[in-house]
Amino acid sequence: MDWLNEYEADLREAFAASRGIISSFPPPLHAHGLAYLDRFNPFSAGSHKNYICYLLPFWLRTAYPLELRMTRGMSTGNILLMLYFFLQDDLMDTPDSSSADKLPLANLLFTECMNLYRPLFPADSPFWTYFNRYIYEWADSVTGERHRDYFLEDRIRVAHKASPLKLCSTAILLLTDHAADIPEMEELLHEVLVTLQMLDDYEDWEEDFADGSYNCLLSFVRSRAGAGGTELSPEQVREFLLTRSGLAGYADIAAVNDRRITASRLRIPHLADFHRTLSGNLQSIARTLEEDKRLLQDGGLGYWLAKHLKES
Repeated sequence: MDWLNEYEADLREAFAASRGIISSFPPPLHAHGLAYLDRFNPFSAGSHKNYICYLLPFWLRTAYPLELRMTRGMSTGNILLMLYFFLQDDLMDTPDSSSADKLPLANLLFTECMNLYRPLFPADSPFWTYFNRYIYEWADSVTGERHRDYFLEDRIRVAHKASPLKLCSTAILLLTDHAADIPEMEELLHEVLVTLQMLDDYEDWEEDFADGSYNCLLSFVRSRAGAGGTELSPEQVREFLLTRSGLAGYADIAAVNDRRITASRLRIPHLADFHRTLSGNLQSIARTLEEDKRLLQDGGLGYWLAKHLKES
């Protein structure tokens, strides 16, 4: 994965810078912040990976050359902003007594991110207009998904859940005098972010089903399984995915996104390769489910032997 391996040194620098900033927070917030940072550090075992957030500034550098120091600063800003918005998600999903720590920490992270951007753009820069729009898109999306089926009705709003990511791409385009590319860059990122959410929602559908969170895969299954207005059961979801080749159609949506990215006028090779990895993962999972179905149809013993021979 060249989109990752080529940037290991840059990522270490960005996370080291983030660690240094968070270490300056007052106790006990600095300890909470560092522990939260480690949950998303790609170099920490068992961490949650959010590669596009860390790496997008470096991927864009091939087409929009920004000096490395500033690019690493953009990545550091993305890390701080990512932590801020993930804390917002935590607070919305599980409001509890820990809010007393999360809210002050979130505000410190947001402030430090703004400290990285503010010197780059004067108050009258169009960057701040984009900034306002991206935050509005995020707020609208995370609030509206509780009441509307965005994956079926207004898919761009699935991508808007990660709209703050566009701050760094828009900043880079403005700083390199390519403001005309901003609309097409936004469209490109929307395609990637939808597929990324689709893959995440496949992995998390059982958890999301249990706690009632919106999930793109469950939306897709509900629309294709003939459930109408009735609620699906987990068994119906598994039956649709395994015996009715349901995941293949879901993966096809990601493949269409991939063709749109390939057709884009903008050429960001590692961003395109990253999306191809996401789309390929969905296609691979769909093929695995098809193989499992074939083996089950051939008989339980054959399925058991095939699975155990693969593992050995």
